[in-house]
Amino acid sequence: MKVLQVIESLTRGGAERLVVELAREYARLGHESKVVCLSSPGPWARRLDAEGLYAGCLGKRRGFDPSIIGKVNGLVDELASDVVNTHLFTSNLWTRLAALRRRDWALVVTLHNVDSWRRPHHRAIDCALARVPDHYVAVGDEVERYWRGHGLPGARMTLIRNAVAWNGQKCPRPLANGNALIRACGRLEPQKGFDVLVEAAAILAGRTKEFSLEILGGGPERDRLERLIETRGLKDRVRLVGERDGREFIAAADILVLPSRREGLPLVLLEALHAARPVVASRLPSLVPVVADGREALLVEPDSPMALARALERLMSDPIAARSMAAQGRILAGREFSIERAASSYIDVFTSVRRRCAK
Repeated sequence: MKVLQVIESLTRGGAERLVVELAREYARLGHESKVVCLSSPGPWARRLDAEGLYAGCLGKRRGFDPSIIGKVNGLVDELASDVVNTHLFTSNLWTRLAALRRRDWALVVTLHNVDSWRRPHHRAIDCALARVPDHYVAVGDEVERYWRGHGLPGARMTLIRNAVAWNGQKCPRPLANGNALIRACGRLEPQKGFDVLVEAAAILAGRTKEFSLEILGGGPERDRLERLIETRGLKDRVRLVGERDGREFIAAADILVLPSRREGLPLVLLEALHAARPVVASRLPSLVPVVADGREALLVEPDSPMALARALERLMSDPIAARSMAAQGRILAGREFSIERAASSYIDVFTSVRRRCAK
């Protein structure tokens, strides 16, 4: 089967990471796998190109660029793709428009987020194009509920939870010494709740707990977070470390924190589980079906620095229980969130859709 994945950029991000790892797994399974980005190649493009999986960048201009419709159709025709799988709003929009013409390829749209940011014109566009794709995939339970509730045809939607490739590398034992290294990573934007984490760190510091906090990522909230760190007197304990390899960063953490206000199913969580890291995360509708509170992670109310500080203190004060919870998390990740399992499920969807389209 010839599978083309379409995404706006191949810069660092969870959806981008999933696209790359699915592309590799499709190729390993014997399919002809390619990835194209609309506007921003980024570091993942170089890696895919070296592996023969990169179909190039279509050079989309910022904002409204109708020329991209012809470019998408031209590339699909050139590659003779059987299935086109798009990811995230911009790619989903333009590829659906490209698919309005008569075609002999199947279109599958992957929904990654609860897009509550959408304005009325975004919702109108989604409604108008809702029946263009042959099938939808939701990456998490709350994502599936959200989009079904917004009118997408449930009979043409499949839940395939996010996954990551994990090579079984051994990671250092968490909380093995007195000074806990707490880490978090993601784009520095309000929905990620890093301000809540800094406030929780201020509470912990007031209790003289031995810890340091590092937050990986870039984004529009960086300046505000730096001011908050300085205001709370935390410059000796809390660092914003910029952007680097997230996998190694997570694997070396004593505790991984996800203080988000909303999420789909973040790959950061799945990587932490695979790496057997103790996890504290917001109790979000998207995460409650995934991890059991107290067994594979500690879940706390979003936007509550005190609840977050208490959960961190609980893990730091009982390393044996924290490591036991992390071990359960690794078992769960290996069973439910492997890239092999996800890719196989996608291929099943692609096969079913192609069969349906051929009738």
